[in-house]
Amino acid sequence: MRIIYVIGLVLLSKFIMSQDIHYSQFDKTKAITNPSLIANQKSDYEVLLQRRSQWSRVSVPFSTFAFSFNAKEVYKTLSLGGTILNDVAGDSRFLTNGGIISLVKSYMANTNHLALGLQAGLYQRSINFDNLIFLENENLRNKSFSFFDFGIGASNQKKINNNSYLLIGGSIYHLNKPKQTLLANTDVYLHQKYILHLAYSNRFSYKTDVLPVLYFSSQNKDQELIIGSRINYQLNDLFSLNTGFYSRIKDALIFTLGIQNSNFEAIISYDLNTSTLVNASNSVGAIEFSIAYTWNIENEVNEGKDINEKICPRYL
Repeated sequence: MRIIYVIGLVLLSKFIMSQDIHYSQFDKTKAITNPSLIANQKSDYEVLLQRRSQWSRVSVPFSTFAFSFNAKEVYKTLSLGGTILNDVAGDSRFLTNGGIISLVKSYMANTNHLALGLQAGLYQRSINFDNLIFLENENLRNKSFSFFDFGIGASNQKKINNNSYLLIGGSIYHLNKPKQTLLANTDVYLHQKYILHLAYSNRFSYKTDVLPVLYFSSQNKDQELIIGSRINYQLNDLFSLNTGFYSRIKDALIFTLGIQNSNFEAIISYDLNTSTLVNASNSVGAIEFSIAYTWNIENEVNEGKDINEKICPRYL
């Protein structure tokens, strides 16, 4: 028997309160964590695909998809990124489509790399009433709406020594508080979202890197805190193994496993639900994967070319 949705929590109160798109692998899709992170990526160019599916045991799965292209320092100290987002939630097929452009300016000072990012996005949201059951008749004419959204972000990467660095950043989203309703109520808007994140990288041994992280977000009354660590182990000259364990406090335990070489990285993660919904979910939270391909333009220019090196003699 289909679950009867109490639409009063969503539409009968004359607004839609939707959760922002989020991932357990929060460091991958930079556009929704901190746009300034584009300037801190290791390679000049990055193409990223990320997908998440959750709550398959509770309702129709919530599915989230992101595709990003990021270019570091395409012109002097300016970096540029573009992201396409798609999110479908529940029986109502509550759909969010969006396109985001990010522009980042970098500043170098001694052992610090400071980056400031600006972001603009255009979104469309829509809903399908066909599979919903209402407790009373509702006059709902609109099925979609569009809005612009703006955000900012800053991050600083500090080199501590040859084996470690510290990255700290913060971002603010929905600066313009865009309207979020299918009805005429103009008092319903998307609350500003604040994000703080930290990452520390340390070369533990010749083959092992340890990367503890912290992620905190706050939006109106909703808060999210993730702490944990990733471990990179160099298997051979070509590949390294990535493993990770994180805790989203009072919500889920997150396990990650991935493989990486010089240009390609693939990571899969699983959320083990620990929230008050555990009886309905049977601890099944979400499965998520990300695939990234990166490259440096210098390598592409020199690839396949014979370089004749002439050694200048020393004269004593």
